Amino acid sequence: MTRMNAGDYELDDDPSRVDADAAVAFLTTEAYWARWRGAQDIKDQIAAAWRVVGVYDRAGAMVGFARAWGDGGNAYLCDVYVLPEHRGAGLGQAIVRTMIDDGPGAGWRWMLHTSDAHGLYRQFGFASPSYRYLERAPQGEVAPPTHKAAAGTLVGKVVRLEPLQHQHVAGLFAAATSGAELYRWSAVPQDEAQVRQYVETAVAARDGGTAVPFAVVRTADDTVIGSTRFFDFGYWDWPDGHARTGPDTCEIGNTWLSPAAIRTGANTEMKRLMLTHAFEVWQVSSVALHTDARNQRSRDAMQRIGLRYEGVLRAHRLGTDGKPRDSARFSVTATDWPAVRQHLEDLAGRYDQP
Repeated sequence: MTRMNAGDYELDDDPSRVDADAAVAFLTTEAYWARWRGAQDIKDQIAAAWRVVGVYDRAGAMVGFARAWGDGGNAYLCDVYVLPEHRGAGLGQAIVRTMIDDGPGAGWRWMLHTSDAHGLYRQFGFASPSYRYLERAPQGEVAPPTHKAAAGTLVGKVVRLEPLQHQHVAGLFAAATSGAELYRWSAVPQDEAQVRQYVETAVAARDGGTAVPFAVVRTADDTVIGSTRFFDFGYWDWPDGHARTGPDTCEIGNTWLSPAAIRTGANTEMKRLMLTHAFEVWQVSSVALHTDARNQRSRDAMQRIGLRYEGVLRAHRLGTDGKPRDSARFSVTATDWPAVRQHLEDLAGRYDQP
């Protein structure tokens, strides 16, 4: 048996100590996952678990829990939770550490499904092959090489692009208010629950190496005014010895701004910052941008900042109206970039004028 202290709490993997009724109370009312289960389903799963870990306060009440089942070399982690009033004390980390690193399954392959807390599990070596599924390879097994594009905060005069985090939820929700008509052709979250899911999905994509999402922050008053991201990275099969500094191609998209930020120079500077990073840090060969072919305002904006129109891709993506949409494609190549950069700098200078 494993027993350890975490501040004022005790973690214990003794199955006889688990308060199954407490687990049922949380999992049937507050958990977002597997809500189809009834009380007896959950109790049967706890009884059949290969291992359980409970977190107990000073009075002995169970305030956190996790269970796992395994086959001697692989284990699946599930039902990890901490009661809301006890969060912030590092108990989530303590549960995961006790379960996968401090017990009989240390060194095994571990798997789990989750829509949140990807950052927590990444600390323990989990990777995210997909949005909801995470896996940690057996310890000592060399994982196949992966490419992961990255970018820190990109700072300009009008805006800065901060790596998107959960702390941006409130600002994004406020920014999206009253923009229904503006967002007719763009997938912009319209309520707080949608914003939270939007951020979770974006953060999971970053964890999985498939996107680099940003919150757009106005520098004058630190107000969040929208979001954008890099995604659809292409990695070419270069000969051995080629020095890779980032992806070879990428797309910029999922871009939206608050109504008040339109025609303020924010979009121009966002594109300048992102294209500069793509061409001068990652050293990509090309950057693509797509918009719904019906979105004339967006098409005009892309041409205004110097992007080259390449044509229309038919039935390219799902539109905001739930139907296949045609996409207008624009791009910049490494050869184009010096002229486009100068054009963007000239446009930015206009916004500096009184």
